[in-house]
Amino acid sequence: MNKCLYPVIAICFMLGCSTSQQPPGLLAEQPALHALQDQALRDLMDRMSGLMLERFMTEHEMDIERRKYARQIIDAANTLQTSADALSKRAAALGMTAEEQNAFLVMTHKLEHQATLLKMQAENNRFNAISGTLHEMKSTCMACHTLFRKI
Repeated sequence: MNKCLYPVIAICFMLGCSTSQQPPGLLAEQPALHALQDQALRDLMDRMSGLMLERFMTEHEMDIERRKYARQIIDAANTLQTSADALSKRAAALGMTAEEQNAFLVMTHKLEHQATLLKMQAENNRFNAISGTLHEMKSTCMACHTLFRKI
């Protein structure tokens, strides 16, 4: 009996010391996949935490931003008024016919009026009306460029 027991014990020891054969990639990729998911989860939690802790602007801060925005619009409107006036003064030197010059002057005066209106809207904090005025100004500019770009 001793003779049979020694080989069985030896075989058990050898099996315990041998490496196990795993299907390739099954367990080897799991830690990497877990690390990727863990990092993605951490990033998501950081973003959510940032959103929860994000500070909303106070009414005073929004008022400061509105005033800054209004000043920028007023400055742009002043520049546009000056440009429209300069275009009106140059109309005679552009070599247009009387009819073309008249149409050109109408458009420059319209643009100057729209710039004045834009300036007044910004000064009076009528921000909802500004986008309509900007659309009209863009239409005026496009019409003028279509008619007189070659000049």
